[in-house]
Amino acid sequence: MRLLTVSNPKTMKGEAKGYLTGILHLAPAKSSWYHVCPMAKKAGCEAACLNTAGRGAFTKTQEARIKRTKMYFEERDLFLALLHKEISNLDKLAQKKGMKVAIRLNGTSDLNWLATIKKFPTIQFYDYSKLYLSEKKLKNYHLTFSYGKNNTPNCVKYYINKGFNVAVVFREKYTKKTWNGIKVIDGDDHDLRFLDPKNRIVALTAKGKAKKDYSGFVQDVE
Repeated sequence: MRLLTVSNPKTMKGEAKGYLTGILHLAPAKSSWYHVCPMAKKAGCEAACLNTAGRGAFTKTQEARIKRTKMYFEERDLFLALLHKEISNLDKLAQKKGMKVAIRLNGTSDLNWLATIKKFPTIQFYDYSKLYLSEKKLKNYHLTFSYGKNNTPNCVKYYINKGFNVAVVFREKYTKKTWNGIKVIDGDDHDLRFLDPKNRIVALTAKGKAKKDYSGFVQDVE
């Protein structure tokens, strides 16, 4: 069973920038019975989870994500051995193609992957997170703070001042240059967040079930 996906439409955009990206998708508690996002309920992103976006809407995709999630929690050593092997192989493939490799382990989760990231100090990892921002101290791990329903403009400015970018999901394409006085960049252009300029709002367009989310996680353009 493959753990990393390299054919995600958004991450494939990064190939034009010289990066081959591997992304790990796990399944949320509603389908796997295992909590992979501790802040899902509080942040309001449970109902709008990107797990249903794009190919995530297909039954076979969901079955694969559930299988991976159960392996992670029930056969951790086997899971990690397979994951580390795939990361190494993807790095070798990228080098053959004259590219660099980037790994996003929290494609549809928010788990602490610090031990794995430390095993590959020359590989660029990145994630969106509501929890593990302290891990930004690792040179090869870039984190973008993920905005939730309980966040406020002051909270956003706090993380911006700490050197993080803040990802905000909008119901429609956000085309304005600022949001709450902070400069905005288009997060749909590619997924390589470690290439983004600092102190920015990363505007993402709602996908899947998120388009109809009114919990406060997804923001209206106006």
